[in-house]
Amino acid sequence: MKAKNMTIAALALLLAACGNEEIIENNESGSTGKVHMTFTAGMPQTRTSLGEDGHAVNWTQGDLVAIYDGTETICKFEATEVSGSTATLEGEAKVTDTYTAFYPYTDDGTLTLDNTAITFTLPATQTATAGGFAEGLNPSWAQATDGSKNLTFHNLCALAKFTVDAEGVTEVTLTANQESDALSGGLTYTIADGTLAANDGASRSVTLTGTFTKGEEYYFVVAPGMLTGGITLNYMGEGGKTYVKTTQKEVTFAAGKITNLGVLDIANFTEALNAAFANAVKESNPNIGWRANPDGTVSLDEDNKLQIIMNGGTFLDLQNKNITSLAGIEYFTDLEHLDCMGNQLTTLDVTKLTNLKNLFCSDNQLTTLDVTKLTDLETLDCRGNQLTTLDVTKLTKLMFLICAGNQLTTLDVTGLTNLKNLFCSDNQLTTLDVTGLTNLTDLECNGNQLVSLDVSTLEELKILWCHGNKMTALDITNNAYLGDLKCGNQQDNQQLTLTLWDTKKEFWDRMLDRYSDENSNVTTNVIEAPVNADHDGYEEDGGEPVLQ
Repeated sequence: MKAKNMTIAALALLLAACGNEEIIENNESGSTGKVHMTFTAGMPQTRTSLGEDGHAVNWTQGDLVAIYDGTETICKFEATEVSGSTATLEGEAKVTDTYTAFYPYTDDGTLTLDNTAITFTLPATQTATAGGFAEGLNPSWAQATDGSKNLTFHNLCALAKFTVDAEGVTEVTLTANQESDALSGGLTYTIADGTLAANDGASRSVTLTGTFTKGEEYYFVVAPGMLTGGITLNYMGEGGKTYVKTTQKEVTFAAGKITNLGVLDIANFTEALNAAFANAVKESNPNIGWRANPDGTVSLDEDNKLQIIMNGGTFLDLQNKNITSLAGIEYFTDLEHLDCMGNQLTTLDVTKLTNLKNLFCSDNQLTTLDVTKLTDLETLDCRGNQLTTLDVTKLTKLMFLICAGNQLTTLDVTGLTNLKNLFCSDNQLTTLDVTGLTNLTDLECNGNQLVSLDVSTLEELKILWCHGNKMTALDITNNAYLGDLKCGNQQDNQQLTLTLWDTKKEFWDRMLDRYSDENSNVTTNVIEAPVNADHDGYEEDGGEPVLQ
């Protein structure tokens, strides 16, 4: 349920419960096996989702609870009869004097449970849920003694609340400023003294991801603790831009209480480079002297912008760094080489990087890419994205164009006379005019919808892959240097007729056999080679006899 009318101050979520009488079916006293049992958990505030009053935490039908009965195997109990903050838990367990229960149940190996301690994992990445928290969060525990089946649950963690007042929010991260603090990850609760301690591998950050609605409240579930160094909050908004706000004031998150973090809005936050982007830049260019925030973001204030201008350099290698946004790359105006391939980018604004000569942005999730202003570009590798259009008509210095594995239906390369390599395989092209690309040595246009291809003017061509299209004929008689050919396996079992010189038949027979799969359904049309098919021959120089 969604929370409504919650107070701004921290509010107790103590998971009190009282029980009903136990119900034990088909069991004899002293039995050593597991038998069907029913536990009860209830009263004002219990567990999984915030109630309509914004305070109570109610059970949800099907919630799973782990119960320790003294045996090696943790017992799984399910909430069946649910009425708000009251639930009946059913499952099988051994008859014993003491039962320790924990929510949520998991069998992934991260939960250990006995009558003295509970070790569990609080996820560092949580799903945004308007008005509350996601299913399976809010860890709580209970213990019944003297054979009782009445469970009184207690919250182990705290809630941190914020309100969204910005557009396009996709991710919000809360970070403890001190590295020694923990907000999520592996935790151990010691029952005797009631302490919760972080284990090795605990994280000082927790992130909410998903769809955020402006005006709604959202909650982090965090480990309790006194954060003497303060906290930093950042969010990713429209265009993948990151905004950050930090406080050095001591912040306390108490188990069973809600702490109000405030409102997310652009007015009170500073634009920043996200942490993954900033860290990757620092690895590629250690000389950059900016000041990073405690959460690893870099605020784009005047001092840090000046550092980018002065020390940003001409080369950035950000390959395979798990970056979701390069918002702020527009300040790196001296860049000549940018490699951001193998990340998770959905947008990339390079319109201000007019000095770029090499751009590698393959294997991301880009749907658009504007390179029209990058007139000095010599290499563009944008393969493996989701591009439907690509305007390269103004990139007359381009020598290497790799746009394979997109969703392009057209590609105009007619003016790119400096092109040496063109890889446009696995798109949806129906036509491709390469007749003017006389410097082309490698053409790979396989896996499209091409019905014809004229390579007669490409005298420098050495590699041609055009298999998997819809062509019926291909003439390679003018391609004297061609040595690698895949032209068959046309769509719809289409037969392709390959026209070649008789002097090259033996060579092409071997090549067709070498790539038998890609060259299936190919018939050769062998024609007699002219005398000068392989060389220019000799002619008189037109001068006077040397000895006369």
